[in-house]
Amino acid sequence: MDTPNYAAAGEVIARHERFAILAHVRPDGDAYGSGFALGLALRAQGKEVHWYNEDGLDPQFTFLPGSGELNVTSNEPPPEGTAIIALDCAKAERLGDAFTAWGRPVDLNIDHHVSNPGYGQVNLIVGSAAATCEILFELIESQGLPCPPEVATCLYVGLCTDTNSFGNRNTNQRSFEVAAELVRRGAEPAYLAQMCFQNYPATRLKLLREALNETVFTAGDRIAYFHLTPETFAKTGASREETEGLIEYLQTTGSIQVAFMLECLEDGKIRVSMRSRGKVDVAKIATELGGGGHKLAAGIRSALPADELIQTLTDRILAQLDG
Repeated sequence: MDTPNYAAAGEVIARHERFAILAHVRPDGDAYGSGFALGLALRAQGKEVHWYNEDGLDPQFTFLPGSGELNVTSNEPPPEGTAIIALDCAKAERLGDAFTAWGRPVDLNIDHHVSNPGYGQVNLIVGSAAATCEILFELIESQGLPCPPEVATCLYVGLCTDTNSFGNRNTNQRSFEVAAELVRRGAEPAYLAQMCFQNYPATRLKLLREALNETVFTAGDRIAYFHLTPETFAKTGASREETEGLIEYLQTTGSIQVAFMLECLEDGKIRVSMRSRGKVDVAKIATELGGGGHKLAAGIRSALPADELIQTLTDRILAQLDG
C-alpha cells in the first residue's frame, strides 16, 4: 500500500466549493460517521455539502449531528461542478444503483478496505487504519480542517463501532490516540457507547434469538453460521438494518475460527458477512466470489442458492484452515 497522500485529498477539497458525499449501501457507524464528519468539517469552512445514501438513515443513528439532512440517493445527479466524495466503500458499485445512474466519476475515494481498487480520480486508501473515520481524522489534522465537537462526535462513533468498542484486531495504538484526541475535542465516550451499543429496538433481540437458535456449528466447531430468511424477518418484525453486529455473537465461542451470516435480500440474492479470528483470510474468499473487505471481516452478495453458497464458503474456509 502506497504512503497515504493526504495533500492530494486536501487539494480536491480546496479547489471545490460544493460537495456530494456518499457511503456504501447498508451503511454502518463508520459509513455514517465519516460522511457526516467530513461534511460538517467542510461546512465549517463555508462550503456547500449534501449527503446521500441509497438506503437512507438507519434510525439507530439519528443521534449523529448532520443525520437529519441525509438524502436518499435519486437518479438525478448533483449540479455540475459538485465534487463527489465516496467514503468507506470498497467497490464503486456499493454506492448504489442510483449513483451509478449519475454517470459521474468519484472525485475523491477515502477508505480503509484493502480490497478497494482505487476507483476515484484521487484515492486515499489506508488499509492499516482501523476505520475510515481514523483516516479522516488524519486528513483533517494534516490539512487544517475544522474539528468542532460535532465532527469529533461523528469520528468517534465511526472509530468505536468499526473496532467493536476497540476490541477488534484492527485496533492499534493510533486508534486509541485518535480516540483520546476526539474526546478532548468534545466526543462523550459513555453517551456514545450507550447510543451505539445499548439503544436497539426489541425486535433486534428477537432477531438475535432466532439467529442463535438456527446457528449451525461444523468442522469440529471451527466454523459457525446462521441463515436469515424472509420468514425470520416476518416472525420477529425486525428490519434488515437490525442484522448489523449479529455475527459478532458467534465469535464469542473460542473454537470458532470463521463465522458467517447469510441474509436473503429482496432481490433474491444472498448477502454474506464473514468474520475470521485470524487463521483464514476472508477477504481473499470474498474477492474470489465477487465481494471484498478485510482479512478479518469481509462480505459478498451472491446469486447462488443458499445450500450451494454455504458449501462453497465452507470448502474455501477449510482449504485455508487445513491447507
